Amino acid sequence: MKWIRANSWVWVVCLLAIAGCFSKPESTGPMTALFVVADADIRDALEGPLRATFERVIRTPQVEKVFELVWVAPDKFNEVATKRNLALVGTLDADGEISRKVAGMLAPQVRSRVEEGSAFVFPKEEPWARNQILLVLVGTSVEELAKKLTQNKDYLYALLEKRLLDETEVQIFEQFEQKELSAEILSKYGWTLRIQHDYFPNIEREDSQFYMLRRSLPGRERWLFVHWIEDADPALLDSAWVLNTRDKLGMKFYKSDKINSDPRYLKIAEVTFANRRAIMMEGLWENDQEAAGGPFRNYTFYDEASGRIYMIDVAVFFPGGRKEPFLRQLDVMAHTFQTAGEVKKLKAGEGS
Repeated sequence: MKWIRANSWVWVVCLLAIAGCFSKPESTGPMTALFVVADADIRDALEGPLRATFERVIRTPQVEKVFELVWVAPDKFNEVATKRNLALVGTLDADGEISRKVAGMLAPQVRSRVEEGSAFVFPKEEPWARNQILLVLVGTSVEELAKKLTQNKDYLYALLEKRLLDETEVQIFEQFEQKELSAEILSKYGWTLRIQHDYFPNIEREDSQFYMLRRSLPGRERWLFVHWIEDADPALLDSAWVLNTRDKLGMKFYKSDKINSDPRYLKIAEVTFANRRAIMMEGLWENDQEAAGGPFRNYTFYDEASGRIYMIDVAVFFPGGRKEPFLRQLDVMAHTFQTAGEVKKLKAGEGS
């Protein structure tokens, strides 16, 4: 932690964190809460940019946020020092308690970088608790820091998102994982993924190259399907083809589900999925006959080794509650996808 000087405040916090034992305590708080400690004037000036950076909205169709900011007054810092996600925000030209302390945490060479505009965020893993991240955000002024937040919002968001996805993966597979079902799918169809304990095969149509897993509880449904095309032409892949194919599959296997193509809700982008270029499509599915709908996310890509186009799609129906956590869990499961060739290479590497 070379960028932080050993000052009395830091040592007091460290002593509080390990009081009563000789190891750091486990961090506390929800995985999706970011506790932000700032002086009142800094909060007033930067609340908008900070919320725009971290409180990203998804439509399910309700407005839901992945992360939510929890503002903490300076005199309450000791109460949140061991929170899972923690941020200290200050500026070098301010005289508030947190700004002074943030400035005091910077070694001279690091302060110079802040003053010249080449650094503004200092992430630190587990400073005062296990499984914790601390973000120290500092600028020469609120105007300069607001600009940095806006320019680097994707990087800042990713700092928290990567941890959230990793923790979600541990959470969903810490109970019984259906390894035998994963092996069966690999043997029959040449692809596989990790399967959470309470999903079951719902539709299996080898003639249509379609396989769907489902999880069903009262008032809520989650499902994941994989569709593949043999000897495929990669030139087929564009957003219009993906949307049309997804709608055809919805009509055939989902009781006439379709995608809401309104650009206010539908997002299409090129992403990296399973180490390949993929078209990602996310938004809302709907079914007029059933008066139902919810969020979905779809990844479609060409696998050169097998000559297949794969479409991996996840969706949620839960009109009575938050859907983002379920969509995130499904997305994590989808990202464990592997082809038979990849599994073979991995096993060969482990045996060497």
